[in-house]
Amino acid sequence: MKRALALLPLRLCLMGFSLFYCALSIHSYDYYSEGVQLFREGKMEEAIPLLYNASLQKEVDGKVYLYLGLSYQQTGKYADAISALMRGVSVQGTDKKALFFNAGNVYFLQKLFQQAEGMYSRALETDSSWAPAYLNRANSRVEMGSYEGAVEDYSTYLMLDPASWQEPSIRQLISLLSGEIKAKKDAEVRDEAARIAREAESAAQAERMRKLMDEVSSSLQSVDEASIFSAGSEDVLDYNEEGQLE
Repeated sequence: MKRALALLPLRLCLMGFSLFYCALSIHSYDYYSEGVQLFREGKMEEAIPLLYNASLQKEVDGKVYLYLGLSYQQTGKYADAISALMRGVSVQGTDKKALFFNAGNVYFLQKLFQQAEGMYSRALETDSSWAPAYLNRANSRVEMGSYEGAVEDYSTYLMLDPASWQEPSIRQLISLLSGEIKAKKDAEVRDEAARIAREAESAAQAERMRKLMDEVSSSLQSVDEASIFSAGSEDVLDYNEEGQLE
C-alpha cells in the first residue's frame, strides 16, 4: 500500500507529461503542409479540413486561404470558396490580388458576371499591371454585352503580355467585337435619324392640319357674314312701290 502511494506521484507525473506531449504534438502538427500536399494530389475533400484548421492558426502561411478557397471551388462549394478567399483579404500580408482574382473566377463559374467583373477590378486596383485580371475581366464584360470595355481590356492584356499564346484568338475576337460595336452605333444613328424624321413629319402634318383648319374656319366666317346681310331681303318693300299702291 505504501509502495503504491509512493509510486502515485510518479504515475501522475508521467500522465501529466504524456498529456503535455500529446497537446504539444497536436499543436505542432503541420496542417498547412499536409493540406497542401493533399491539394496537390488532387484530394480536395481531404485537404479542406486540414487547410481550414491551418487557417485558424496564428502565423500561418498566407497562401492557406488560396489553397482553401481553391479546394472549395474544386468541390463545387462556391459560397465557402468566396468566404475563404475574402477571409484572406482581411489578413495582413496575403496576396490580395490573387485572392480577388480567384474570387472572380468562382463568380464567373456561377455565371455571376457582374460580381466577377467587380472582383477582377479589385485585383487590378491592387496591381494595375497584372495581365490575367484584364483578360478575365474582358471575358466577363463580353458575357455582359459590354463590348467596348471588353475590347479595351483585351487590348491592355495584349500590351502587357504580347507573347501570349492566345494572341491570335484575342485579336480575332477584338475584330469581331469592334464590328459589333460599329454596327450597334450605326443602328443607333439610323434609329435617331428615323426618330427625328418621324418627329419632323408629325410636326409638318400638325402644321398642315392647323393651316387647313384656319382656312376652313375663315371660310365659314365669311359665309356667316354674308348670310347676315342677305337674310330676309326678299320681304323688304320698296318705298316707291308702297306709295304707288296707295
